[in-house]
Amino acid sequence: MDFFNIVPANFFHLFTGKNQKLYVSTLFEVFKAYEQGSILGMDKQIAQQVIIDYLDMHPNEEVDDVDQEATIRDKANQILRRFEECEWIDVDVNNDYVEIINFRDYAITIIEALKSITMDSVYGYDDDKHEFRGYIFTAYTLLMNETVEYEMVLNQVYKNTIAFVREIRKLDSRLKFYIRSIIENSEIRDLIHLLVDYKVELVDQAYYRLKTSDNVNKYKLEIVKKLEQFQQNPVIMEILTRAHLAKANNQYELAKVKANKKIDDMIDIYNSLDWIIDEIDHKNKVYVNTTIAKIKFLLNDDENVIGKLNRILKYTAKQIKKHRTDTALRTIKPLFMMPDIRHITNQSIFTPRGLYNRSVDQFLQENMVDPSNRLQEAFYKEFETHFSSDVIFKYLQAYFKTRPSIKASEILRSDMSEEAIMRLLYILIYAGDELDYSIVPLKTEIEHQKFQLRDFEIIRGYER
Repeated sequence: MDFFNIVPANFFHLFTGKNQKLYVSTLFEVFKAYEQGSILGMDKQIAQQVIIDYLDMHPNEEVDDVDQEATIRDKANQILRRFEECEWIDVDVNNDYVEIINFRDYAITIIEALKSITMDSVYGYDDDKHEFRGYIFTAYTLLMNETVEYEMVLNQVYKNTIAFVREIRKLDSRLKFYIRSIIENSEIRDLIHLLVDYKVELVDQAYYRLKTSDNVNKYKLEIVKKLEQFQQNPVIMEILTRAHLAKANNQYELAKVKANKKIDDMIDIYNSLDWIIDEIDHKNKVYVNTTIAKIKFLLNDDENVIGKLNRILKYTAKQIKKHRTDTALRTIKPLFMMPDIRHITNQSIFTPRGLYNRSVDQFLQENMVDPSNRLQEAFYKEFETHFSSDVIFKYLQAYFKTRPSIKASEILRSDMSEEAIMRLLYILIYAGDELDYSIVPLKTEIEHQKFQLRDFEIIRGYER
C-alpha cells in the first residue's frame, strides 16, 4: 500500500517551525503516559497535565500563535490541538462526556522509531540496545526445540536473523560516522569529545558486547547445521513449500525456490559472521589510530615546522569563514614569496662536477625499511615507552589505591603538558577492553592552556 495513502499530508508539519523540538519532546512525554494508561485511551486532562509539567520544567519554551501572557494551560491545549491537526492523535468523547485521546496506529510506529533513533544517538544510551546475542540465542533456541511447526519456526528464526543483521548495520553505520568525523573536525576539543562518546556509546554498548558477552560464534555452527538439515529433509521442505504457495501465486516450484532461498540467505549470513566481525574490528582500529594520529599532529610544538603550518591553515580557515579571503591571502602571501631572479646566465647556475666515488654498499641495501616504516618504528617505540597498557595501568593504580575514581580534570590539574593529554587518550582507549576501569562523560569543562576539554570520570572496576 502507498505510504501517502496511510500517513496524511500534514503529518510531518509537526517537525517544522521554531517549536519543533518542543513538539517532539512533549509528544514523547504524552506518549509515555499514554502507554502506561488504559487500553481504551487516555483522558485529555491527563495529557494536558503531562504537558503542563513539562512546560513548568522548561519555562523558556514558547508556543506559536499563543499570546505570551496566556496561561500555561492554554499553551498545553495549543500543543494538543497541534497534535490533532497534524493527525498524530484522535480526540473522542465517551459515554460520560469525557474527552479521550488515542494515538493513530501509524503515529505509534513512527514514535517508536523516533525513540529508537534517539536512544541510539550520542545523546542517550539504552541498555536494551545492541543485544546481538538475544537475537541469535532466540534463533538457536527455536531451532533446537523439537516441534512440527516448521513454518512458524523458520519465520521466527528469519525475523531474528534479519534483526541481528539490522543491529550490525547500525553499528557499522555509527562506526562510519565517527570515522568521517575525523575529517570534519580539526579541533583537539572536538576530537576528544568524539573519542569519549565513541568509547561510551559504541564500544561499551555494542562493540565490546559483540566481542565478549554477546559473542555469537558459539551458536552459529549449530544454527547452520540445523538449517541444512531442514533443506535435506523432504518432509520439512514439503511443509515449507506449501506455506509459501500464497506468496508464489500458487506456483509450486516457485514456492519451493522461495523456501530454499530463505534458508540459504540465513546460512550465508551466519557463515559470513567472522568476516563481518573482522571488518568491524578493522574500522574500530582505523578510527582509534587515526584519531590519535590527528590529535598528535594538532599537539605539535609551535616551534615545529608542522605546528607553524597548522597555525597558518587554521588562521586562513577562520578568515575564509568570516568572508575575509582576500585579507587572509594578503596576510600569508609574504610567507611564501620567492625572490625574483631577473638575469640567468651560465655562470649563475653552473656548479662544477665533483669527483664521483661509487659506494660498495648502496643506500637501499643498508636501509631495508623505507621512511614510512622507520616512522612507524619510532611511533611504536614511543608508544611502548610512554603509553603501553602496563604503563597506563600502573599510572592509574597509583590513584586507585586511595580512591575508587579519578576525574580527567584532576589528572590535568597538576600537569597541563601535551604528554598528559596523550596519556588521557590512551586511558580512554584501554578502558574496559584492556584494563579494569570504565569511563563516564561529565558536563563540566577542563580549561586547558590551548583548548577546552569536556571532563570525564575514570571509575575503578569495570562493570557491565
